[in-house]
Amino acid sequence: MSNYKKTAKTILMVIILSFSAKFMGFLRDALIGSQFGANKESDAYLIALNCTSIVFVSIGSALITGVIPIVIGEMKKGKEHAFKFVNNLLNILILISVILSSLGIIFSREIMTVVATGFDENKLNLSVELVKIMYPILICISITYVFVAMLQSLEMFKVTSLISFPANIISILYLMFLSKTYGVKGLAVITLVGWVFQFLVQVPFLLKEGYKYRFKINFKDENIKRVFKVLIPMIIVASSIQMNILIDEKYASLLKDGTVSYIHYGNTLYQAIATTTILGISMVVFPKFAQMSIKLKDKEYSEFVSKVLGVIIFILIPVTIGIIVLRNEVIGIVYERGAFGKEDTLIAGIVFASYSLGAVFLGIQDLVNKAFYAKNNVFSPMKVSLIVIVLNIILNVTTVENYGVVGLAISTSVSMIIGTFLLIYEFMKKLNYLNIKGIIVTFLKSLLAATIMFIVVTLVKDGLYLYVDKNSLLYKIVVVGIITTTGAITYGVASIKLNIKEAIYIYDDFLKGRFKKLT
Repeated sequence: MSNYKKTAKTILMVIILSFSAKFMGFLRDALIGSQFGANKESDAYLIALNCTSIVFVSIGSALITGVIPIVIGEMKKGKEHAFKFVNNLLNILILISVILSSLGIIFSREIMTVVATGFDENKLNLSVELVKIMYPILICISITYVFVAMLQSLEMFKVTSLISFPANIISILYLMFLSKTYGVKGLAVITLVGWVFQFLVQVPFLLKEGYKYRFKINFKDENIKRVFKVLIPMIIVASSIQMNILIDEKYASLLKDGTVSYIHYGNTLYQAIATTTILGISMVVFPKFAQMSIKLKDKEYSEFVSKVLGVIIFILIPVTIGIIVLRNEVIGIVYERGAFGKEDTLIAGIVFASYSLGAVFLGIQDLVNKAFYAKNNVFSPMKVSLIVIVLNIILNVTTVENYGVVGLAISTSVSMIIGTFLLIYEFMKKLNYLNIKGIIVTFLKSLLAATIMFIVVTLVKDGLYLYVDKNSLLYKIVVVGIITTTGAITYGVASIKLNIKEAIYIYDDFLKGRFKKLT
């Protein structure tokens, strides 16, 4: 029980720190929206950013998943064995990323021509200049995520949750004081500098643990072979979300100026809210999946996975409803100032809500992927991820002309939903069982509780706006706070009344004792 409480506290702290880092990211994006708005410059910067750091961060995430088990295994032999492996991997990845960065710079115009199909000549030229500046970020990403894997293997989760703080602070200072002078090209340079700081801030903590860098490359090392054997499928899975956004931006580039920016702003907020919650849960259950996959028979293991899926469904359904209800208020708080006006808020708000329709299914996919990984199956998630990407392309082609930016966002959500059903089918085919009845019951009951919440918070929101100014930033913050609190209480009470077992577990294990202390 004490280990459980310790783990729960660590997770809570990591989630709080992650949200704090996300808040700094929101502030940075808000300043980008304020300084550049939704126009040619912001479109060129954001699509160049997606071609470099955002897509390749997904590769970093896959790297962590593949590397941590090996590092932990080497740690049992002694830290020097783990450091030797890390240095070898680090040097190989730096070599690969230098080659990729060089190719990216050399062929930057060809790449941007494919990615930004609808950009005019001036806009395309700007995006090419920006992507050339930012391609060395790939080298920084390789170093950063190898260091993150090392620190997380040493259970230094708090440090890795905060590495983006210096980068965000540098960007915020630039946007506040220098953006008018150096513009979007200066922002590209600052983005690169920020990534340099993301790996530099980890160095003191690694040195304290006795880490010493050594230049040595050995492609024949068995652990290196293990990493690269699972890395390609994991990269495809981890990057599929960002690949879909890049596809959305490609087709958004065919529309009017600013459309790429709406995709970026809406999706950034959606992912910040959804993925922070999902990753906070999956970080706990992945080791559990690994343990249970060995200890339990397939049916018992599948039952355990079913229970975890029930939890993620119970949590993410009200999150989706909350985003839909508060879409304009949240976008307004984060972005609406300066060059980013009321009309921009309304469009980005619809995009934000459209992406959120896939939140529950994103959570299900992430957990089922982890359940497959625990069974040493990386190819089933990869296959489904590729299908989702192809589906998104087909849906984008068929919707962009008639439904514009909203059609692109909904297409991504629909492809995610279809992919989730395919992944569940694949899981049942491989393990011959999943408690579908229990999952559906939890989904329907949670949806009913969330519907009750929706009715209540909509009435409260309409009532509040009879007395407050819809355009006031302060009042928007107050409204979001009141409605979020009201929604959480309403959903909690409705869930308990509906006898949703996940709600009862949370109340009994976490809240009941605290309420007794207050009375």
